[in-house]
Order: sequence, then C-alpha cells, then structure tokens
Amino acid sequence: MSTRDDTVVYSDEKYVLGRKGGIPYLKAGGEKYKLSCHPYEPCLYITGENGAMTAVHNAFDPSSVLQAFSRGMTVTSITGFEYDAKDFCKMVEYAAGMVNIGIDDAEKSFGGRAKKKRPEITDNKKEIKMPSVDGEKYLPGSGRIIKDDPFYGLIAGYPDCVIDYCLVENENITGGCDSHRFALVRACRRLFFDDDGEAIWHYDAGKADAKRISVDELLAPVSADGEKLNYRKAFLAPPYPNNCKDEDFDKINATLFPNGTDGLEVYEWTTNWSEYFDEGNEWWGALCLSVYDKSLDRFVVIMASATD
Repeated sequence: MSTRDDTVVYSDEKYVLGRKGGIPYLKAGGEKYKLSCHPYEPCLYITGENGAMTAVHNAFDPSSVLQAFSRGMTVTSITGFEYDAKDFCKMVEYAAGMVNIGIDDAEKSFGGRAKKKRPEITDNKKEIKMPSVDGEKYLPGSGRIIKDDPFYGLIAGYPDCVIDYCLVENENITGGCDSHRFALVRACRRLFFDDDGEAIWHYDAGKADAKRISVDELLAPVSADGEKLNYRKAFLAPPYPNNCKDEDFDKINATLFPNGTDGLEVYEWTTNWSEYFDEGNEWWGALCLSVYDKSLDRFVVIMASATD
C-alpha cells in the first residue's frame, strides 16, 4: 500500500531514486538499496537486498539529499564536489558492496570530471527554468551564499582588512559540527575560486578538524604574549598596520550579529587543509572559524592568512 511518503525523486534509464514508506532507496542495475544514515556520525549506509551493508564515511543524510533534489537543488560533499541527483545515484552504485569507503574514494566514480559551476541569477533577473516547489520556482543562487547583506558594505570600508568573510544560509543538512563543515565548504567554493571558476587555492575540507569554542573565546582580547592568532588580533594587527581599533572590531561584529551573541555557536578549525593558509602558517598565523547564528539561521565563516 502506498503512503504519502512514497515518491520518486529522480529516474532515468538506469536509476530510480526515491522513498518507500518514508525510507530512501535507490534502484540501480537490477538491485534495490535502502539508504540510511548514522544519527551521530556523517555516514551514509547502503543496504542491499541480501542485507550486506556499506558505510560511506563523511557522506550524506539521504533524507536531506532527497529533499534537496526534489526542489531542484544540488548538494555538496565535504570535499567540495557538487552533486545532482544522477551524480548521487552513480556514487551510491559505485560504493555499494565495498563495506567501508570514504566519500573521497567513492567520488573516484566520477573520474577526473571537473566540479560543476552553478548558474547565477544575472542583474536583469532572467528566469532560469527549474522545477517548482508548491508553485514557486527555485532559483539557483537565491540561497546558500548570502551576497546582499549590509555587512559587505561596511567591511568594504576597511580595505586593509586581511580577513575574508562569507555569509552562508543554513542548509539544515545534519546539524552540529557537520552543518558547520558544509557551510565551510560553501565558503571555500566562494572564496577559493575566481570569477571563471578556476581554483585559486585547492582544499580538502574533509581533512579539517574542529573544536567548539565559546563566544568569549571568539571575541577575546589579543593574547598578552602575542603568539596566538585569534579573531581580534587578525582584525587589528595584520602584518602591515591598518589603523583599526577595538571600536571598529565591535562595529563589524555588531553588524555581523545584529541580534547579539547569545545565540551563537562557534567552531574553530585547523588550518592544514588548504593552500590558502600556507603563507600565514609560515609566520603571522592562520585562522578559520565558523559561527552559526541561531537567531538568523545562518553561518558566518571567518578566515585569515597573511604574510609580509
């Protein structure tokens, strides 16, 4: 008997991706696989009809993935690879039966294919034909990276600031640190590529480790010994003086977090997973932070790396 949760999200001559009784599944090559995930670890579980299970580590929550595909959206792995529905099917089929496999190894199924460039909405707001959701068209570029926040106008007034900021919408993929990692990947795709889609710095966010820190640690004064690079020091004391003061730092963060700091969740990331951080790690320091603002349901990714 069918239910409201029975739906086909994607199908072609080879694949059928959907839900049955609310459970995600993939049909591929005459086989049917049940898709599930671990509630506390970023593992995608692929279970065949014979009961054999594959764990794809650092992968996806299949329910969130199917929801995204049903809206005409794509999803991005922690390696920065962007998937449409067919890509996801191909990766699952490749990984099935391997017992344990990392997402980076599973993505070898794509060969040397370059990462896709998403279409953007142009200034004349030309309509792009995409599937509709409840009568409303999904417009690529309307989500994920936030480009029109007043913060960007303010930070433009500090041309000597060496910090890179990126505001990212919450995609509600997994929650906790994993959601921060997805926001970090989005920011990398924005900050580490030029306008033609060519990589300025390479990265592998799957190798980044994080620890949760307090808001007090995020906004702490410059350390007395001057050794550790924290957010305030990165803003106030880059290799070349910028004449910024604590009042400027406070103004920037009041605009970034207009509803105050009580609802902030902060993670500090290691800086050994991208060429972006190489120069800073040689001397001045490197910094990578992700801040989730619950009141605005968005992330602020903060990065810094500089040399003289």
